[in-house]
Amino acid sequence: MTVVQAERIPRIISMTNQVGGSGKSTSAVNLGAQLATWGYKTLVVDADDQADASVALGYMNPDALEGQKTIYHCLTEKDTKLQEAIVPALAGPLGADGTKPIDNLHLVLGSGEMENAEQHLTNTMNREMWLKKLLAPVKGDYDVIIIDCPGSLGLVVIGAILASDEVVACVKPGYKELRGLTRIEQKIELVKEEYEEFGAHAELTGVLLVDVPTHRSQGAVWDDGKKMAQDAYGDLCLPPVRRSPRIPESYAHQKVLIYFDRAGDATADYMAVAKGLGFKRQK
Repeated sequence: MTVVQAERIPRIISMTNQVGGSGKSTSAVNLGAQLATWGYKTLVVDADDQADASVALGYMNPDALEGQKTIYHCLTEKDTKLQEAIVPALAGPLGADGTKPIDNLHLVLGSGEMENAEQHLTNTMNREMWLKKLLAPVKGDYDVIIIDCPGSLGLVVIGAILASDEVVACVKPGYKELRGLTRIEQKIELVKEEYEEFGAHAELTGVLLVDVPTHRSQGAVWDDGKKMAQDAYGDLCLPPVRRSPRIPESYAHQKVLIYFDRAGDATADYMAVAKGLGFKRQK
């Protein structure tokens, strides 16, 4: 008797915020690396024109890699498949001594050309479905797909929400930043209403506070922001990520935290975030 192996049904998570500098890319790559070490085959999709996720995972200038496709090629070239833009995630800069692939972690290379994505999508049929279509042939190969979204709520992000099961809003714990979460919630609900016939079902499943001061003397307003988030979102609040100089240092060295500072506080925080999202180490 032939046994047919069931296709993987991955959890697809979009990391969002309508502004840049909110910790989306840092959270995408470090959560992805944590899950990879726990045995989940994980794909990080770099959909941000800053391409910070690609830099953090070893690829300083994806657009300069000769013959290598990026997510922008997949978006704009009809015959380019997403598989052609998938590369191994690296612990260290591409080509440097000691740089090694990270087991179980892959990356859809980002591109600075994604700054033109909105203009391209404006004239594209079924434009909001762009990412869902690209992911369809590969999603059965992964346990988790994490989408690093640009700092906007435009067509690229709508496409990410449509392709996702879950949305995690990354935000610094300030009053102004937390007010912006309302727009993210509204956008998710709008997408679900407008595209219900296409199976839109993403939910806001986590609010992740990043760059949280470790002492009240570092900012009472930020402490008040943490309380505001807890009051407003309750169980949706994930374990926070504390402020740490090791985070920008790891980015500069192009190594995710679990390889750069394995015993550090921020590394432990991202482990707690993974647990907060319901993940457990695979046997």
